[in-house]
Amino acid sequence: MNDMVARSAFIDNAHFLVRCLRYRFRTEKLQIKTMMRLRLRGATVLDIGANKGIYCFWMMRAVGPSGCVIAFEPQPEMRDSIERQKLRFDWRNLRVMNVALSNSDGSMKLSRQRIGDGSATLEVERRRSTDATLDVQVTRLDAMGDENFPNLKFIKCDVEGHELNVFLGGEETIRRHRPVVQFESTVTDPRTRQIFKFFRGLGYSGVLLLGNRYLHYANPDAVPHYKFGMVGHRDFLFFPPEAIGTTIPSDLSRQFPQTALNF
Repeated sequence: MNDMVARSAFIDNAHFLVRCLRYRFRTEKLQIKTMMRLRLRGATVLDIGANKGIYCFWMMRAVGPSGCVIAFEPQPEMRDSIERQKLRFDWRNLRVMNVALSNSDGSMKLSRQRIGDGSATLEVERRRSTDATLDVQVTRLDAMGDENFPNLKFIKCDVEGHELNVFLGGEETIRRHRPVVQFESTVTDPRTRQIFKFFRGLGYSGVLLLGNRYLHYANPDAVPHYKFGMVGHRDFLFFPPEAIGTTIPSDLSRQFPQTALNF
């Protein structure tokens, strides 16, 4: 029995590491490469919408043993999965919160096609007729207390259309700590423009991460997605001016279009 358990754990770990490598070198190559180049050693970073914990894997390496990764994942099965990886890889400075972030406190219905669904969402208009729903606890980032986020330098947020709510519920935290923020949004969603307006109102500017290129966040040249027929989801990196030369190395910022640095 012990051999079977050990073999199962080995296979599970191998599958997880393959996923991590696939994200790093294929699926989200520029996104993770950029995050790994940030100066995050010893910092607190947040993975909002952690799902299987792939970003947690790379975040742990970015912050090192003196840093802290806080993962927010409302699907209980995925929380348990990340906790197992935490034990197996000895991630002592990882905290897993089985809660969704929003701009209110209480509970909401999360819809999903299956356990671990990467497109699970709190957004009613994204709910499909075949979705199952489950009640999940929601809270605001601002309600968690500033003591939970010492030296907060980076936030990754991928919550399937609920990103604006997350940022509105964490506005005071973002104002105080001024972290670099990576988020996913849909170009056809009018709330994407509202997110741009939110960060511009905080004095941030940003870039669009597309293929191997950094573009102005609004993509005024309408550069198409590098994958034929790919529409919808895009990843953005927003940052305050003081991050240039500190959290964001100067040589990295020089790869950003100059129009993106007009704070």
